[in-house]
Amino acid sequence: MKSYNRVLIDPDALVHNYRYLKKSVGADVRFMAMVKSDAYGHCLRGVARVLENSGCTVFGVAEVAEGVALRDSGCAGEIFVFLGFEPEDIDCFFSHTLTPVVFTFEDLTLISEAQRRRGITLPVYLKFDCGMSRLGFSPNEAAEVFARCRSLSVEAVGIMSHFPCSDNLHSNNSEQVADLFYRIVRPSEDVKPLARSICNSGGLLYQTASHGELVRVGISLYGYYPDGKAGRKGDAGEGLRPAMRCVTRIIQVKTVAAGSGISYGHTYITDRETKLAILPIGYSDGLHRSLSNRAEVLIRGRRAPIRGRICMNMCMADISAVEEAEVGDEVVVLGSQGTETIDADQIGEWSDTISYEVLCALGNNNQRDFLS
Repeated sequence: MKSYNRVLIDPDALVHNYRYLKKSVGADVRFMAMVKSDAYGHCLRGVARVLENSGCTVFGVAEVAEGVALRDSGCAGEIFVFLGFEPEDIDCFFSHTLTPVVFTFEDLTLISEAQRRRGITLPVYLKFDCGMSRLGFSPNEAAEVFARCRSLSVEAVGIMSHFPCSDNLHSNNSEQVADLFYRIVRPSEDVKPLARSICNSGGLLYQTASHGELVRVGISLYGYYPDGKAGRKGDAGEGLRPAMRCVTRIIQVKTVAAGSGISYGHTYITDRETKLAILPIGYSDGLHRSLSNRAEVLIRGRRAPIRGRICMNMCMADISAVEEAEVGDEVVVLGSQGTETIDADQIGEWSDTISYEVLCALGNNNQRDFLS
């Protein structure tokens, strides 16, 4: 049985975005597709399959379980795990050929012990915190980190960091962070050079001098710019294409009198006779309650405002200006209908958040289908 609410993923948009972004990096720079958090709500296995069929060979996930699921789905590419691991899960790196991103001395020790048990060397990347105040060794610890790797026989093949402000073209923070990151060197000349990776979507698009040997691309793969509408206004020609569309249906139409309160708390009172469409989508489906009395949906190619508080499984749209609307009509929550478009940047503005959160919320809470 199908839900009223469906999230439709366009594989052609994913492929277009991958190829468009890939052109921005040199032939000797590897490209990692970030498919963590169920591919930003677009479906981990489905997105990885589409991108791998288009030539992508490197993927990034947050947790070990995601890496295992991706490998078990048939993905043959290199899979990086960014959020560390529980000690009992360490064998998964060996059994499923996963690459750990390491940010603690304790995990270096655990990897060394696991290597001895298995008689296999596990290549790792080291994470350094160069200004995010998040995961990572301090750059001041670099000499100690590399010394510990040598003493533990842990093979560090690369280093990583992360830009905190690469979506802000008016900030010089990225240049400062890049300068600090690229000063990190292994104090030995008898080993292979380290692969360096710091660029997220903003880094790839706006910090072209910092691409290093591996870029890690997330939000832009799914058709959105890290700086929102500003990025889309600045693209030239083909640009990025949003890959997600979210639709529902009208399940009841009713007319209420002037002075009627709508939904919980009566936060909206009609000032005239009003025709309402009842929609079976609410905050449990990823349509955040903060969108109450702010958001719009598309019905028959026209915008219809949400009236009253969004409920757990329902909301109400004012269709007084869409007289011909009827039960069963498709309603677009995210995407295009006719000449109108509501994208994740606009929904983000209505709810005081960003496209990333909108995509994850809608994608992870509704039935998803890949268009053929």
